Amino acid sequence: MDNYRNLLALGVNKLLEDNHISLQDPGTDTPSPDRTRHIQTMLAGHPSIIIWDDIGCGELRISVWWKYDHQSHPQANLEGNQRESFLGTQPLARKIHYPKFVGVTVSGWIERRAGKYLQGKKREGLFDIYTRSSEKIALTELERVVPKGYATEGRFHM
Repeated sequence: MDNYRNLLALGVNKLLEDNHISLQDPGTDTPSPDRTRHIQTMLAGHPSIIIWDDIGCGELRISVWWKYDHQSHPQANLEGNQRESFLGTQPLARKIHYPKFVGVTVSGWIERRAGKYLQGKKREGLFDIYTRSSEKIALTELERVVPKGYATEGRFHM
């Protein structure tokens, strides 16, 4: 399995374990007042952010920011729209600042209506990928994830 897909699966497993998301028919999910949600958690022993958004048609967009240090984020304590709000797939800061506060970012979609799987194969369907140079080896050394009720690869819906 691709290393980024493995990290994304680690995030999906955490969301499922903590009952933040469900693999059930999306019609049975309780709607949230704000569709985009996030948690701060530990993934593979490191502080991380997992963001999910119901994008309709039974799909969720999932983003993982691994080895995330909020205190070092240049927009952690700003005001208004400039403050990091965890609404997008990538941090608000310019990429030149990423090495200061995040190790890896990756986003993808999980299908729940036509099947239970992360869309795409290998790197297909993954986007907004960033890797701090010092994390390339750590990413390859992550334990291979056993998905909890879904496949790590499947048809990519366009």
